[in-house]
Amino acid sequence: MGESRDLLRRLMIYYASDYELLCPYQLGDTIYDVYASYSHYHCFEHAFIRSTLTLSRSDLNHFADQLATLIEPEMVRNGRPSPPQSHIYTYVTGIFISEQKIPEDIRRMIRRFRYYRGYGYYKNGYCQARIAAFDMEAGSLIINPAAKELIQEYQRILK
Repeated sequence: MGESRDLLRRLMIYYASDYELLCPYQLGDTIYDVYASYSHYHCFEHAFIRSTLTLSRSDLNHFADQLATLIEPEMVRNGRPSPPQSHIYTYVTGIFISEQKIPEDIRRMIRRFRYYRGYGYYKNGYCQARIAAFDMEAGSLIINPAAKELIQEYQRILK
């Protein structure tokens, strides 16, 4: 448990430089260890960080459900049909820290995870979801394709 707390602390330090942090943060029926939000020139990011003993299929499915029913409609579009025309992009990043080894079927599920929504033929920007899972037992990082630009930074934080 000490290693995951240390990783959580390093992630908070990383995000604290440019993001507003809320610790803990409740979204629906889930409590995240950290919620980090960023806004700069009509570009946004919402990062949700959660530690768990073992990452399960239901954890990922629940995050995907929250993305579709709470995060994207309420936090990205503010309950409107689309974001304002000045909106460029919003990234929603789910970061999971698993104490125990992440099973291969869950790793596959993360690698295949995709969420992308364009607004008004992209004149109002887009929303894309990224997933990163830290496997503390194996000392590895699993990401979906949308998170590939984060891999170097997250691997540095993991070490």
